[in-house]
Amino acid sequence: MKIAPSMLASKPENYVQDAQILEKANVEWFHIDMLDGTFTNTHAFPVEDLEIINNATDSPMDIHLMTNHPIESLSSYIEAGGDMLTAHVEAVNPRKYIDAVKKYDKMVGLAVNPDTPLSSIVDYIGELDRILIMTVVPGKTGQSFIEAPLSKVREARQLIDKHNYDVELCVDGGINEKTAPLAIEAGVDVVVSGAGILYKDDMIKAVEDLRALASK
Repeated sequence: MKIAPSMLASKPENYVQDAQILEKANVEWFHIDMLDGTFTNTHAFPVEDLEIINNATDSPMDIHLMTNHPIESLSSYIEAGGDMLTAHVEAVNPRKYIDAVKKYDKMVGLAVNPDTPLSSIVDYIGELDRILIMTVVPGKTGQSFIEAPLSKVREARQLIDKHNYDVELCVDGGINEKTAPLAIEAGVDVVVSGAGILYKDDMIKAVEDLRALASK
């Protein structure tokens, strides 16, 4: 199982220090939540903040574009260091979005809100690098885990295995040492965790504890 710390749980003055500590924990991704106030009511991670983190670490950057205009944001976030660009199916035409990202030769993902059915992306799974199932309502860090979307994780896992799709299955929202086992049991490949890692006194141990859960 791969681990992607959500830097939304960090603070701008701590971005460099937190990223460098987490890189020592061998995290596979950094998850960057870009919020411009159009898809949610909150704002976070202007492109300048991504540049700060990207310059502080060699780990790849997964950009979660929580905006109603993700295609317009692609070039600036790719130039700043984005390696995977994930947009919400609720905010895009999936066909146009996938084609737009692939023109940049970058990895592409689609995110699905807790109340959105998996059927909204089924036709595109074979073209994706990541499916991101939200287990909180997007917009704020530290929210409580919603268990119901795990049924979509199980459904997606069956489709991926049946068709041998080369796509990572990921959950985002409320992931910690108590909820991660539920996501692991449902079949995820990647967990995004903000407060579950960055709110801990020992972030490296928090990563190690999450990783150990996958081997049980």
